[in-house]
Amino acid sequence: MVHKYDSWGKTRRPKSIGRLQSAVPPMSKETPRAVTVSALGDLSATLTSTTEGQNGYATENQRFLHVTVSAAQNKSVAIYVYNYASGVWAPLMVNDGDGTFSQATCSTVNSGTTNEQPQHYVFEIAGADRIAFVSSDAPTVHASCSTF
Repeated sequence: MVHKYDSWGKTRRPKSIGRLQSAVPPMSKETPRAVTVSALGDLSATLTSTTEGQNGYATENQRFLHVTVSAAQNKSVAIYVYNYASGVWAPLMVNDGDGTFSQATCSTVNSGTTNEQPQHYVFEIAGADRIAFVSSDAPTVHASCSTF
C-alpha cells in the first residue's frame, strides 16, 4: 500500500485554495468545541484548579492563536498568557504598530439581533505556555493554535 499525501504540509509560499472543490471528508474535520471563559480572579496561578478554563489551555509552544468569537450581542473576551518561567498570568499585549501596545481583546460585532456574526482573530503567542480567555460577559469562543 502506498501512502498518498493529501495535504500541503509545511509550505514556504501561499498555495492556491481554489483547485480542490470536492467535499471535505468527515475524518479531515474536527468537531468544534467552545473553550471555557473565566473571570480574571478565577485563573489559577499555581495551575492546580480542577475547573475547566481556570488553568487556561496548553499551547504546545505553537506560534499563533486563532480565536473565533460569536454572540447575539456585542461582547468581548481578553486573552491572557502564562509562561512557566514567570509563573504568573498576564494580559497578552499586541504591538499597535506605532511603538505602543494594547491588550489583546476579541469582540463580536452585532446589531443586537439574534443573527450571530462570528469574528476571527489571529495573535502571535510565540513562547506562551498557556492561554486563557477572560471576560465577565463572554461571547462563545472557539480557539486553536498553529505553527505557521
